Amino acid sequence: MEFLYSILATLFISTISLVGVILFIRKINTRTIVTTALISFAAGSLLGDAFIHLIGEHVENFGYTTSMVVSIFFGILFMLIFEAYFHCSHDSEDELEHKHILAKTNLIGDGVHNFLDGVAIASSFLVSPAVGIASTIAIIFHEIPQELADTGILIHAGWKKRKILVANFLTALTAILGVIVVFALSQVVEGAEQFLIPFAAGQFIYIALSDLVPEIHRRKGVTKYIIEISAFVVGFLIMYLLTFLES
Repeated sequence: MEFLYSILATLFISTISLVGVILFIRKINTRTIVTTALISFAAGSLLGDAFIHLIGEHVENFGYTTSMVVSIFFGILFMLIFEAYFHCSHDSEDELEHKHILAKTNLIGDGVHNFLDGVAIASSFLVSPAVGIASTIAIIFHEIPQELADTGILIHAGWKKRKILVANFLTALTAILGVIVVFALSQVVEGAEQFLIPFAAGQFIYIALSDLVPEIHRRKGVTKYIIEISAFVVGFLIMYLLTFLES
């Protein structure tokens, strides 16, 4: 049943790739307070899911171990190397060529990122359905601003609407491959979840602190910070409240 739940969750998340269609309906400023508050909310929910659900449940089931800490580190390190590679790939002096490179590397990066989301979801469902649901919700909160940004990049590169939506949806489906890999490993490698669960937590910690939190500081303003920090706390609290699903 865990495999079926994971597939259904990734299929549902894949449909979120179509959220970018609203950029074609009306022009949206990706720096609005609503968008940055959503990013703050996503950061809080990802951290809450990582520390409360993934790491918390792992400690409860397997105890606090050095291998857990190392797995969290490798989850962070993997994301660091992954993003460093694609940031370097964006360098180009010609503006048109830069747009094409940016579009292609963005899609590749998005595909790999969604694959890792699938890894995180499957690893979470291996713990319990409740933890899997919590991780799915956290990823949904993170995916909405990400997909808006991805669509904006492809529009900037001159891609047509239909091509953008198809490409985004296909890259979103790589999450299913991530689910298959996790369950295949769990069948072949004994105790694979003891590595995969904290690895997924490391991914969430990196995404929240490296990709999302810096967005909070791009624009100044007391009111803006109050709204965004409040959204950050609410995101974390929702992950805490979801623990009652497990009891």
